[in-house]
Amino acid sequence: MKKLFFAVLALVMWPAAAQQFEEGVHYEVIAETATDKPEVREYFSFLCSACYRFEPVAKALATEYPENFVKNHVSFINYKGMGISLSRAYLVARQLNKDAEISDAIFKRNFIDNNMIGSKEDLQDIFAAHGIPPEELDKAMNSFSVRGMANKMDRNASNLSVNATPTFIVNGKYKMDPAGFRDSQDFIGDFVKLAGYLLEK
Repeated sequence: MKKLFFAVLALVMWPAAAQQFEEGVHYEVIAETATDKPEVREYFSFLCSACYRFEPVAKALATEYPENFVKNHVSFINYKGMGISLSRAYLVARQLNKDAEISDAIFKRNFIDNNMIGSKEDLQDIFAAHGIPPEELDKAMNSFSVRGMANKMDRNASNLSVNATPTFIVNGKYKMDPAGFRDSQDFIGDFVKLAGYLLEK
């Protein structure tokens, strides 16, 4: 009897939970077809102060959905011509499994120390502090694979008309809208739940 009660309760509560997110308020549909693999993709730039402020959100998404969360650096924010270099640098850091620590260091320099990265030498200093010598960084950034992946990240953004950062898109189809949570008492928690809801759509 108790099992039946909880089964009925779950059925009653499920539609309410599913309806807490509303198209046009919390997300919008931007494509007809979804990606083959479920994903939550953040389009971001190291040169974007809002992206720095959203890092706790990105980290929460990565923790909750480790198999689905992807960071996609974009180059259209191009302070002192560093957009594409930062995209390539991010990819190198990811290949070396140092993306978390190097990302933190870059954001810290740019928005805590207020010393924006504006040259190749600035990037070399960041990587050298994490054990990657300048010549190794330069070789990796100019490799065919890294250049190709950086171009692909920009194509991903262009194909979905991403022109602002950070932008969070689920399954290549649903763009999450942070403004829909302006009255939330738990913005990060609710945003993470929205991602999970959209992953299942």
